[in-house]
Amino acid sequence: MKNKKNVYTYFFVLSVLLIIYMGYTLFTTYQQLSAYCNNYNTTMAAQWGYCLQTFLAAIVPCLVYASTCYGIGYMIKNH
Repeated sequence: MKNKKNVYTYFFVLSVLLIIYMGYTLFTTYQQLSAYCNNYNTTMAAQWGYCLQTFLAAIVPCLVYASTCYGIGYMIKNH
């Protein structure tokens, strides 16, 4: 029983770490896009398609992995 608790706790902790990493990635992506817009003398609103694509590429994988880890931990806990 103790081993089961360790396993689902591991998945819950991993999902929290992935969410934290997603926040860090979001912050650094915003900084890079801001620098890009300053270098090319444009705004994020003018480049909304590129900005949206970049933010989604940074956020979606971490969100999917975190959700998957949380789901696995939840299934192990309730099994």
